[in-house]
Amino acid sequence: MKLDATHEVFLLRVFLSLVMISTAAPSYLNAQTPAKGQESSEAHGTAFAGCYEVTLGRWWPWSYGEDTVYVTPPSQIEPLSVRGTEGFEKDSFLIRTVPAPKMVGSGWRISSFWQVESKNWLTLTWTNGFTAVSLKLEKQGDELRGWAHPHFDFPHLIPRTAHVTARKIPCPTSGGNPTIFH
Repeated sequence: MKLDATHEVFLLRVFLSLVMISTAAPSYLNAQTPAKGQESSEAHGTAFAGCYEVTLGRWWPWSYGEDTVYVTPPSQIEPLSVRGTEGFEKDSFLIRTVPAPKMVGSGWRISSFWQVESKNWLTLTWTNGFTAVSLKLEKQGDELRGWAHPHFDFPHLIPRTAHVTARKIPCPTSGGNPTIFH
């Protein structure tokens, strides 16, 4: 059977999409899998304690335009030592947005969690199940530095990445247990 140019382009796009999914999916799935050895991850987790101001660089090779909101993490966060119990957050440490919003809106973020990869590396993830952004960060003094990687439930032919810096800041005081907001 001979394919015309339109079908060849379509099949090429499907093939490239499958290649992209197969290379991106393992890292995304690993970000959702609890870190091995919870005791060691909790010990390493204390190295990341505190609040951070997150600065996201420009998406490369190009931006997402009006969809940027779906792949932008909050500007101030606190990785907590509290583990999630449901959904994507199950068995992972939770992330609190600081200062805590006065009202929870209909934002896209449903789950936010983080995991220790090693004593100097962690992965932070925000997802609604369809769109996600993971930050792979290395501890360097009082900063965390690394890269943002977006994830979608549909294939992107050209993956994008952005540089991320998370600078340690004083945590706001709270009158009790932290409330988790996404």
